[in-house]
This record gives sequence, structure tokens and C-alpha cells, in this order.
Amino acid sequence: MKSFIPSKCLLLALLLLGCCAVAGAEEKSSALGNFDNSQPIEITSDRLEGDDPSGRAKFSGTVVAKQGDATIYADEVTIHYSTGKQRDIDQVVAVGNVRIVQGERTATGGKAVFFNRESKVVLTGSPKVHQGKDSVQGDEITVFLNEERSVVTGKEGGRVNAVFHPQGEKK
Repeated sequence: MKSFIPSKCLLLALLLLGCCAVAGAEEKSSALGNFDNSQPIEITSDRLEGDDPSGRAKFSGTVVAKQGDATIYADEVTIHYSTGKQRDIDQVVAVGNVRIVQGERTATGGKAVFFNRESKVVLTGSPKVHQGKDSVQGDEITVFLNEERSVVTGKEGGRVNAVFHPQGEKK
């Protein structure tokens, strides 16, 4: 098996951090508005398996991916990319104890999938997003990164739960 880490894949893996904007969806800022993607990227894990012919790079064992103030923690992160000259990222999948942190925003769940072509992130596995004291949870949380919108759904018969605290000053 040939080791290979496509240069774009590490940067795009951190786009998962955009899902942290769900709890602050009422804000008018971009999901990655405070995120500086010009910073160096550091990924640590117990193991890296690169499989260039199948277009996959898999980081496993206490994975920590950090860029600037944004960090993804997971048991495993797999990057799926096209195998042509461009090696464009198709999908980034983080599974197992997923926690995405950027500043005071934190998203947790069993699985997070970044769909590059659709510019969206889908969190499943009891997903919950916190920003300060505010939170939202459901069965699935989808964040559309270029549209500053998100959708939170519950299981059939299930409910979505959200807690938002007033931001204004009390007189």
C-alpha cells in the first residue's frame, strides 16, 4: 500500500469545522468567518494508511486535526479523493467520538461527513452543537457551508431540542 496525503485533503478535512456554526445560525456571519485557513495544518494519529489507487487516506487512533483555533477530534478520519491529476476531495468522514471545536463552538456526535461538492456537513450519532450556553440537538444536523443555513431533524416521531439564551443586556 502506497502512502499518500493529498495536500488539499488536510485543508478540506478542517472544513468540517463549519458545522460548529449551527448553534449560532441566527448570527449573520459565515460558518468559517473567523477561521483562518492560511494557518499550517497539523494532524496526529496512531496510524495513517494511504491508498492512492482507491483514493483514500485514513487516519486512525485518537485523531487530532488542528488548524489555527479549529480542532477536530475523532477515533478515525477518512478522506476520499479523486485519483486523477487534480486529486479533488469528494468526502471527509470522521467517526467515533467526534468533537469539533472552534473557539466557544463545539459540535459532538458519532459521525461527521463533509460533502465537498455540495459544501455541506452532516452530523449524526446523537449530534449536538453548543455555542456558549446555547445548544441544538436532533437525530441529524446538516450545515450548508455556503448558504449560512442549517437543518436539524429528529427521528420519525422524535423531536429537535434547542436552547437559546438572550444576548442583550438586562436593565
